[in-house]
Amino acid sequence: MKVRKAGVSDALGIAKVHVDTWRSAYKGIISDKFLQSLNYIGRENRCKERLKNQEEKHFFYVAEDELRGIIGFAVGGLEQFEPNIEDPITSKYEGELLAIYVLEEYQRKGIGAQLVQKVIKNLLEHAINSMLVWVLKESNYRVFYEKLGGKYLTENY
Repeated sequence: MKVRKAGVSDALGIAKVHVDTWRSAYKGIISDKFLQSLNYIGRENRCKERLKNQEEKHFFYVAEDELRGIIGFAVGGLEQFEPNIEDPITSKYEGELLAIYVLEEYQRKGIGAQLVQKVIKNLLEHAINSMLVWVLKESNYRVFYEKLGGKYLTENY
């Protein structure tokens, strides 16, 4: 398994991981109707556009298994805080882990931590020394971030 920077040719693999992990991670949290409406082609097209237009401080990494292909991905960059929300707690963070998804059967093997480390390294290379991630309150994956040193900041929005 290797972790590397993603390119446009990775869009379909990223899309498949995105759709499949949403369906498993958010079952019972987000409506089944919405989860079933997700599709690979729609996500692939959106992903291609984002990959084509990667900015200097907005970047994708993939985790790739030799046999299975892309099994996880992470996106990092500048914090995407809504400009109309003035929150003194979260507004001081410059970087954000915008997305991280690893196929269920590959979880708890350190792959997610490796992806997060790549994002952190890239942020630090751009002199961004703080990062946050938005996580649904109901998500069981909040423990993952806590194990990596994440701290609960606020509940809102």
